[in-house]
Amino acid sequence: MTSATTTDGTSPGPDLFDPLPLGAATCQNRIALAPMTVAYANPDGTVSDAEIEHYARRAQGGVALVITEHFTVNEAGRQLPRQTVVDREDKLPGLAALAEAVHEEGALIVAQIGHAGRYAGPWDRYEERPRLAPSAVPFTLLPGRIVTPTEMTTTDIARTVADTAAAASLLVRAGFDGVQLHASQGFLPSQFLSPRMNHRTDDYGGDFEGRIRFTLECVDAIRAAVGPTPVLGVQLLADEAAHGGWSLYEAVELALRLEILGVDFLLPSVTTFETVRALTQDGDARRWGHQLGATLAIAAAVSVPVLANGGISDPAHARRLVSDGTIAGVALARPLLADPDWARKAASGEEIRQCRCNPPQCLRTQLTGTVCAGWPDHARTAGHWGRDHRTMQENRS
Repeated sequence: MTSATTTDGTSPGPDLFDPLPLGAATCQNRIALAPMTVAYANPDGTVSDAEIEHYARRAQGGVALVITEHFTVNEAGRQLPRQTVVDREDKLPGLAALAEAVHEEGALIVAQIGHAGRYAGPWDRYEERPRLAPSAVPFTLLPGRIVTPTEMTTTDIARTVADTAAAASLLVRAGFDGVQLHASQGFLPSQFLSPRMNHRTDDYGGDFEGRIRFTLECVDAIRAAVGPTPVLGVQLLADEAAHGGWSLYEAVELALRLEILGVDFLLPSVTTFETVRALTQDGDARRWGHQLGATLAIAAAVSVPVLANGGISDPAHARRLVSDGTIAGVALARPLLADPDWARKAASGEEIRQCRCNPPQCLRTQLTGTVCAGWPDHARTAGHWGRDHRTMQENRS
């Protein structure tokens, strides 16, 4: 599909279904599956058949880029019991099968990698082992429960950076097209960024330069480990949305640094696990484009592609954002969980299955494997909506 043309013969910008270069790779359209925890992995951290089918089904539905949920780089950073762990050679066969399945359906696949830091699980046994964080700052883990993580030593930091690079290397060896560092939502890199969570007085804390050092070291180590060709992205905390927290101004400055280091695309997101509660209470987290302003500010500052995410579910809105030159593409999470054929239907004009439940069943089932209330019967029975080689009409029943 070619770009739209105005009546005076000028092109307003690319179409949602035009190709999108990401570094040395090219996406066939500008629709990505955004990282969203589905927690289908095996308890030992290996890739499960359900996980393979989930991601391959979204590729089958027409997205050009699949970005996985957060894969942890080591056990210390693991948050959920059914989370993929990328830390050893024995994880390679499952990872390779996942990459191959997505490629078979015509999409690129990028793994989101990172470390949960002070949010590492299991939460019901939080005090049984150290939970690593930039600083030992007490915080409310659950309503009525305050916990204190362990401040990382410089040895802990160096080990985590090395584990991040090793995980990226393993994923590329498995056939992934690249990786995305998770530096948002309150995970470890964003804990270093935040003045609220990072009270260090050494080279990894204090001023802006100190607080961004851990993230920059992770990105630098990843690029050194995988080489110049694999795609490297960052999900970046665009605004902590809290008094005294990480600001949009700082996020723009960091985005410029990341571009210099060789990052190929950015996915901005606002708030952390804690600060999102205010948005959720006001209903803003479900509002279309609730974090678009921060995304626009970052997109205006850098030349690498910036993807918009958050409350975007209408194809007409997505198309207008891209054709206006506002952003390079869109990354959808819940819309593609509810209807894996969103991209195909957006192109053909078919009716899209909507995500409507509130509170979302997907969030309430993450510990045991995500289920969507809007799925057809066969998907709810299976516990995941994977590839279905029956007719598309049956899939839409």
